[in-house]
Amino acid sequence: MIRKSTTSFAAELLLACVLLLSSPIAMAQRHGGGGMGGGIPGASNRPTGVNQKDDLKDFHRALAVQATSQQIAEFQTLLKETDAAKTKLASLVQPLGNTANASRPGVSAAEVDQSVELARTHSQKFVDGLSAVQKSGLKDTLKKLGKADSDLEAEAKKLSETLQPGNPAGTAPDTRGDSLTKSLADFSDQQLALGREMGMTLAQGTDVTFNLPEVKSTVSLGDQTLALPVSGDLSQIATQGAQRTFRLQIAVDLSELQRNTADLLRSQINQGRACGERLVLREASIAPATPATLVTLRLHYERWSCIQALGQGGQELAEGEGSVQVKLSPAVDKANSLKLTAEFAHIDASGAMEQSLRSGDLGDDLRDRLSQSMLAVMQAGVNFEKVLPAAVRNLAVVQSAKFENSGIGRMAVVFDGQMQISDAQANAMATQLNQALFAQGTASQEPDPTKGR
Repeated sequence: MIRKSTTSFAAELLLACVLLLSSPIAMAQRHGGGGMGGGIPGASNRPTGVNQKDDLKDFHRALAVQATSQQIAEFQTLLKETDAAKTKLASLVQPLGNTANASRPGVSAAEVDQSVELARTHSQKFVDGLSAVQKSGLKDTLKKLGKADSDLEAEAKKLSETLQPGNPAGTAPDTRGDSLTKSLADFSDQQLALGREMGMTLAQGTDVTFNLPEVKSTVSLGDQTLALPVSGDLSQIATQGAQRTFRLQIAVDLSELQRNTADLLRSQINQGRACGERLVLREASIAPATPATLVTLRLHYERWSCIQALGQGGQELAEGEGSVQVKLSPAVDKANSLKLTAEFAHIDASGAMEQSLRSGDLGDDLRDRLSQSMLAVMQAGVNFEKVLPAAVRNLAVVQSAKFENSGIGRMAVVFDGQMQISDAQANAMATQLNQALFAQGTASQEPDPTKGR
C-alpha cells in the first residue's frame, strides 16, 4: 500500500509541474483569456477547481491547430485579397450617394463582384487545405467563417442585381452597399479570428495597442553605412467620436554605433589639411546621459604653417594629445523638426590644442561635425516611410526625443509623439501591419543561399 501511494503522489506531482509549464504557453498561443486553474493548498493532495485534464486538452489543441510556415504564407495571400475587395467596394459605394458621379463610379460592379469572389475562393482554398486535426480543433471558428462566407455571397449578389442597368433600385443610392460592406467586414473579422486561433498574432482595427515590426533604416556617415534597427508601438490614450488618439513611441537601437564609434566617426572628425590645424581621431566611445548622450574622443592635434611664397614646405608649429567629452542634447522644435545641440562637457588638453578647442574655430567645427553626424543617426527614427504603415505615416507628430540605456551595454534614441486616426485608418493600419508581419515571417523562413556552400 505504501508503494502504491508513493507512486500515485509522484504521478500527481509530475502532472502539476506539467500544468504549471503548459498553462502560460497555452494562454500565449490564445493571446490571454482566463487564468490558470489549480488546487487550493490544504489538507488534500488532490487539486480542486478547474479540471487539469481540461487545461492539458486546451494546450494540446493549441499545438494541434498551429499554422505551418506554408499556411502562414497562404494566409497572407487571402488577407491581401480580402483587403483588395474592401478597397474596390469602397471605391464603388462612395460615389453612389453623389448623383453627379453615380454614372461614373471608381470601379464597376463586375470588378467588385470578381474581387469578392476571389477573396472567398482563396479563403475556401485555405480552409480546404487544413489538416483533419486542424479542422476538428477549429470546428467552431470554421463554422462562423462559413456563415460569414455565405452571407457575403448573398449580399454581393444582391448589390450586383441592384446595380444592373434598368433595374429599379429598391434602396437609396448611398445605402446600397452598406449591407455588403458590413458582410465583408464580418468576413474579414472571421478570417482574423481563424488566424489568431492558429497562433498567428494579428492586429485588428479595434485594438488599443499596436506593435510596429522592426525595420532596418540605413544611415550614411561619410564613407560608412550603418543599418539601424527601428521598432515602436502605439497606445491609445483618448477617443472622441470616431477619432482616436494614440501615443507613439519609436526606438532606434544604437548598439552598432556603440561598437564601432571610432570607425564611424573617424571620417567625420579627421581633418587632413596641409596647412593650419589638424585633428586625428584615436579612440571614441558613446554613452547615454539621459536625455542627452556623451561622446568621448581621444584626439591627436597638429598645427602646420606653410610659407609658400619662399618655396618652402609645411612647418609643424605645435602638436599635442588630448581628449574631450561632448554632450549632445536632442530636442524637437515647434515645427516638428529635430535639433541637436553640442557643448563641451570636459576638455583634457593643454597649450595650443586646448586654446583652439575652447575658443577657436577648431572647437566649433568639431561640435558641428558631431552634431550633424548624430542628427543623421537620429533621423532613422523619424523616417516614417520605413517605420510606419502607409495608412498613418503622414499623421504622426514627434514631440520629444531622448537618448537612454536600453539594456546592458546598449543605447537607444527614443522618440515620443502622438497621432490622431479614424476608425477606418485604424483598420487600414491593422491590415498593413499584418501584411508586414507575414512578409517578415516568410522572409525569415527562406533558406540562406550562402549556407551549405
